[in-house]
Amino acid sequence: MSPPPREHWYIAARSRDLGRRPLAATVLGAPVVLFRTGDGRPSALADRCAHRNLALSRGRVVDDRLECAYHGWRYDGLGACTLIPSLAEVPGRIGVPAYPTVEADGFVWIFGGQTRPAGAPRPFPHLGEAGWTTFAMKNRFEAGALACLENFLDCPHTAYVHRGWFRSARAKDVPARVTCTADEVRVEFDEKPERDSVLARLLLPRGSTLQHTDRFLMPATSRVDYAFGPDWHFIITSQCTPVTDEVTDVYTVVSFRARRIGTLVRLYFEPLCRRIMRQDLDVLRAQTGDVRRSGGPRFTSVASDLVGPRIARLWREPRPGASGSSSGGEPAPVETREVVIRY
Repeated sequence: MSPPPREHWYIAARSRDLGRRPLAATVLGAPVVLFRTGDGRPSALADRCAHRNLALSRGRVVDDRLECAYHGWRYDGLGACTLIPSLAEVPGRIGVPAYPTVEADGFVWIFGGQTRPAGAPRPFPHLGEAGWTTFAMKNRFEAGALACLENFLDCPHTAYVHRGWFRSARAKDVPARVTCTADEVRVEFDEKPERDSVLARLLLPRGSTLQHTDRFLMPATSRVDYAFGPDWHFIITSQCTPVTDEVTDVYTVVSFRARRIGTLVRLYFEPLCRRIMRQDLDVLRAQTGDVRRSGGPRFTSVASDLVGPRIARLWREPRPGASGSSSGGEPAPVETREVVIRY
């Protein structure tokens, strides 16, 4: 299985979790320490002291520097060692790798690649906008990033894993248009609204039409839109940060416009979202264990697997125009396909 590309921004922590003490994280398999400098800005370094490799996250922040708990070596926000207490001065250039770091949308993002980031992290849609209600979740999935992304953008599993909550058990033919570019897979469904599920009875306005769109956005973001006219619109965006090959931190932001009763809708919509997320946590944990027990993945993909194989292809074979590619910004080819699936 191809790993997610490194030359992108990934969330390392929620802003609220990074206070005055250093915070350990793992991003793309690499141990990272986050800390705030004197002006409050976050920095991210490799989580090891250059001296004897004790994790810097075990230390403390002193005078705008990150101090190792073993011998007191101190590092600035760029990873340079600025103090060795046992010596009068630091000999030569000693330090640890630093990651480009920004804070946006209530999250601390780090850039995982070796190049300079070309832009800022992609913002979460409608976060903080007037007329929109938002809540966020963080979950650690015992599954790889690809398994998580495919799950979040997979319709057929909902009738089984989320039986009765999300969709009815009666399968129906649903036409869909799949569009794949250098950094996006978009699926637009011609889906008729139904009122047989719990969520539909609670949230679906009578007589409304439905616009349902699923998107994968490079490198590891899923976005699901349900729009029932201009006044009812629900967006679930999940940014996946690979911890290891079998562990993924998922930061989900749910934004919705619900006429003038957004706060009221949230009272029952948020607990339902959390319940559905727990069901996905359970099934993906089970899948990871079963794949490991079977000696590794031996998957069979079919035409109704609209997104997962395309994500794997984008990760495996960067296309012209993709972020982080060396193509010189050539226009990206577009693949469009009409399909019919049953769910």
